[in-house]
Amino acid sequence: MNLPLRRRAIYTGLKPFLNATEMSQALSMWETEFSLKPTYALASFVTRCCTSDELRRIRTQILRALITALESPESLLLTDPGSQVGKQTLVDDDSNIVLDAKNSVFVALSSALWTAVDETTEKSIIDFILRNLTHLELSSDQSRKLKDWFISRNTTFPCNFELTILQKLINLNYIALCEYYGPVKADKLLSQATHAVEPEAIQRQFNLHDLL
Repeated sequence: MNLPLRRRAIYTGLKPFLNATEMSQALSMWETEFSLKPTYALASFVTRCCTSDELRRIRTQILRALITALESPESLLLTDPGSQVGKQTLVDDDSNIVLDAKNSVFVALSSALWTAVDETTEKSIIDFILRNLTHLELSSDQSRKLKDWFISRNTTFPCNFELTILQKLINLNYIALCEYYGPVKADKLLSQATHAVEPEAIQRQFNLHDLL
């Protein structure tokens, strides 16, 4: 695994836990001090990344996430953030995105669907969606941003997509659910998720069924 690929794995593993400044510092430290060291050195790396009590409490979780990312296929890794040596903070172009109603409800509905299944099935569903993104006629930038969001799902949705794209993404979710659970249970899970998200859709004055 070359340096950019390993950096992508480290970035993917750390993304759910660190803010932009912490991430830049962690990636810089990894590249200058740990990138050539064996995997067992990750424990020391994580210890040094955990600069607050909050992070120290989840140190084991962070280490496990890093190991998982390093063992993951390239298709499940976030886009390379580039070298952070000498930089003060990681620039996040999507940090100020304001989502419209349909995209906000899409995020809520997707999250409700994934929450209803176990972690292994959730990852399999995401993998299925990622393998089928090429059918959505996205620009390369849209495809990259969407892929990164699906891989690191607790981050801000990257941009406002057209309704047709969101409909296709929900349909991919549903097809994957059918493959794992059969159409009867898939319909039940979709119905439960729709019911759970309906209040938010009403609040945002968006017809939830337009996504289906």
